[in-house]
Amino acid sequence: MASDTYTVVVTGRRMIFARLTQPMLTAAIAEANRNAKAEGKGFLGIRGDQMAVSFGFGKRYETMPPLQALHETPDNIAIENQRITAIRLKLIVADRKGTDGNEFRMSIESMDGNHEYLIAEDDRFTTLLQAAYGDRVKMPSGLFRTGPVRVRFF
Repeated sequence: MASDTYTVVVTGRRMIFARLTQPMLTAAIAEANRNAKAEGKGFLGIRGDQMAVSFGFGKRYETMPPLQALHETPDNIAIENQRITAIRLKLIVADRKGTDGNEFRMSIESMDGNHEYLIAEDDRFTTLLQAAYGDRVKMPSGLFRTGPVRVRFF
């Protein structure tokens, strides 16, 4: 089953979904390759920089103006924060044999319709969502966090 990859950009005004296209990723990897070669890195150094770009592609949105992120590709969309009524997170536990980590199914309910995405189970994401949307974020029942300690009851 094919899926698209998006970076979620949360601003004070809206939530932007910026789609990662293959040409964008190819260009970023090619640039990392050129830069690593210019720095005189060997095969492993070049490969490491290419992987860092692949996994850290979304970091570019931390400094990009929101309108630029929104208009970067025609597939990008935004939901105005005031129109979001609820963000429900459902924990999807990874296969015990698999190497993938747990994920949340993030269901966004808005006055403009509902949207569903998978996001990593990562405190950075849930903390950001809770800071931006407060009690509109509905965490899974049985998942509690106190400081650095996370407890799950199932």
